[in-house]
Amino acid sequence: MTKRTAILFVAFLCSACADLEGVFEPDCIAMEGDRFVFAGRTFEWHKFTDMRRIDADGKLVEPFPGYPLKGSFVLRGSTVELTTAAGERLDDHYLFERRDSLYLLTGDQHAAVNGGGDLPACVLRRGDQASSN
Repeated sequence: MTKRTAILFVAFLCSACADLEGVFEPDCIAMEGDRFVFAGRTFEWHKFTDMRRIDADGKLVEPFPGYPLKGSFVLRGSTVELTTAAGERLDDHYLFERRDSLYLLTGDQHAAVNGGGDLPACVLRRGDQASSN
């Protein structure tokens, strides 16, 4: 009985991670923002912008030094705990499901939505569900 319970528990944990797999991008046309890619137990956090800056020498300035961030994640309920490959713990993010769409919210966004607020504009939405707007 204990072995069966352990197997079911492990299967449950694996299925929870599988639900997170995919690409989360802004649910609108965005000129800048974030993009998360979850695969297996790893993540990549990309930042993007259409703005380009040039330094005094005419060289392109990297808008987001240090990105993409890569690391591992743990899914605890709806909380996504992110740790970089260097071992730095990042702010938690939160999964939120509404009308068959899965969103990835920051802590502030999660608190606002749980407090009765609407989903923010351009919230990160799993890519296989993203609108074409």
